[in-house]
Amino acid sequence: MDIQTSSAVFWTCLKAVSIWLLSVLLAVPEAIFSQVVSMQSPQGHRDNMNVTSLNCVPYPLSNQMHPKIHSVMIFLVYFLIPLTIISVYYYHIARTLIKSAHEMPGEVSEHTKRQVHFFSIQHGVVQ
Repeated sequence: MDIQTSSAVFWTCLKAVSIWLLSVLLAVPEAIFSQVVSMQSPQGHRDNMNVTSLNCVPYPLSNQMHPKIHSVMIFLVYFLIPLTIISVYYYHIARTLIKSAHEMPGEVSEHTKRQVHFFSIQHGVVQ
């Protein structure tokens, strides 16, 4: 294995810091737009009593577009984008492993087959 150079460590640290900064930036709208609202339970709930509870909602209830945008962004940020990144990295890992498997010592190549055949003829080994 190769020993990582200082530039490789720097780039790894830079990527990690970038991921954290991106995560913080993506969390800012949720922190800004979330609000605590009091909600009453529907009639007929809990022995016909009105129950009021405080709930934290991640978007303003006044606009119907916010819940839709929020749902799409959650799907993209928490599922689709990570899945795409992981898939790309797995592809690169698989490609590297397949490439290194072809270069493994001890694999049977045409040169090795000729050497074995030549050795068996010289030593009288019947194949």
